[in-house]
Amino acid sequence: MENLENNNNEQGQATETENKLTFTQEELDALLQKEGDRRVSQALKKAEQKNAQKLKESEKLAKMSAEEKYEYELQQRELAIEAKERELALAENKNVAGKILSDKGLSLDLVDFIVDEDADVMKSRIDLLDKAFKRSVKAEVEKRLGGSSPKKTDVDTTTLTKEQFNKLSLSELQQLKNENPELYQEMKN
Repeated sequence: MENLENNNNEQGQATETENKLTFTQEELDALLQKEGDRRVSQALKKAEQKNAQKLKESEKLAKMSAEEKYEYELQQRELAIEAKERELALAENKNVAGKILSDKGLSLDLVDFIVDEDADVMKSRIDLLDKAFKRSVKAEVEKRLGGSSPKKTDVDTTTLTKEQFNKLSLSELQQLKNENPELYQEMKN
């Protein structure tokens, strides 16, 4: 029995030492150097790609006449302006969508799912989301309550007789007491 306990204890210590990794300073420096080299090489690749694109662009421009260069640069500026306008429209629509979502009581985390350049598309997405959300909440509430919400019963207080009063359910009696306390007291006595 003692042998078994010693054996288990040794195995426990062995797995404990296997889970702990220890590095010497040289090994740690080597790992950090490797990671740094990887990041530097990635940055160099990105810079090389950008430079290659700029080189192609300059070669393309060198082959063009002055008028073609002017038209090309104008086209590039228009594309840049359109991109900025799209970004601005999306930012404005995101702001508007956030306000609408908060007005409807929906989470602002959903704003990225509904934002669009077109305000009408965005509005229809919000309405669809609102309906689906309310439907889901209602289904979950009904599920947790074990059925649909109770039906409201109206007690006709104008022609209530003592017999009818005695036949009323507890909820109907409570409703009568809340709506017409004088009649309730009169019928009770």
